[in-house]
Amino acid sequence: MKDILFDLRNIRIEISFKSFEELRKILSFYQRNNINKINIPCKNSLKKDFLLESIKISKKEFPDFDIIPHFSILHEFKRNRVNTQDSFLNFLLTVKNLGCKHILLVSGSQKRTTFDSIKALTMLKDNTLLFKQNISIGVAFNPYLPGYLFDEEILRLEKKLQSGLVSSIWIQFGTDLKLFKSRVKILSKIISTANNYNSDISHIKMFGSILIPSRQFLARFKFRQWKGVYCSSEFLESVDIANNIVKELFTTYKKYNICPIVETNISNEDHLKKLKMFINL
Repeated sequence: MKDILFDLRNIRIEISFKSFEELRKILSFYQRNNINKINIPCKNSLKKDFLLESIKISKKEFPDFDIIPHFSILHEFKRNRVNTQDSFLNFLLTVKNLGCKHILLVSGSQKRTTFDSIKALTMLKDNTLLFKQNISIGVAFNPYLPGYLFDEEILRLEKKLQSGLVSSIWIQFGTDLKLFKSRVKILSKIISTANNYNSDISHIKMFGSILIPSRQFLARFKFRQWKGVYCSSEFLESVDIANNIVKELFTTYKKYNICPIVETNISNEDHLKKLKMFINL
């Protein structure tokens, strides 16, 4: 199972683009290299009508691709809770009809007090007539949060799992591997309990974020770090150290059956060559 997860054909890649032309170019590159497990995020300008149209193009022109779209409540919020609930339901039904079998639901870096991922899952659970569970829903989890913030993260995850709708957990990237190894054990116990408690979800999968280091990426990331992503100064200062940390993270993911999702740009042969280097550890 672990070897299958770490085959290039099964590793997921999150893509980012600013036009439909760029989207087609990226997907054509993946098609030529037998890569077809793609995540389309909901962030920056990639949201609302542009996001939905991108999913439509991907499924229509590249029908063999396994597309997992993201829905960010922060980026899709429409004035109030009710409008955003309706937008979320419409999104689910639209992507399901397009052939997507899984989505990733996130609150976003700035949580809304009136509507977040927990409230969205509760709304779905309480409205089975509006939404039948025939599309899988994933949620985010950050094991690198400090102190009480991690305790809150655990409580939020448990509430999400209590909905009975969550079939996957998507783990944030970080570089404190000692901390991660201790907390992934906590996560595994919570998942085991949820699997035993809820007969509708037989197995909750784990996905783990991977950033492939390069001098250019580390320089950009050091200048403007992603909110909620905890990276050490050693990781940001040295490509060699960063490579070693990512290699160890891959090894840890393999140990715990966590499928990697690559969030850095993989759009040419050099990028792909480096990714293959990490996979073939």
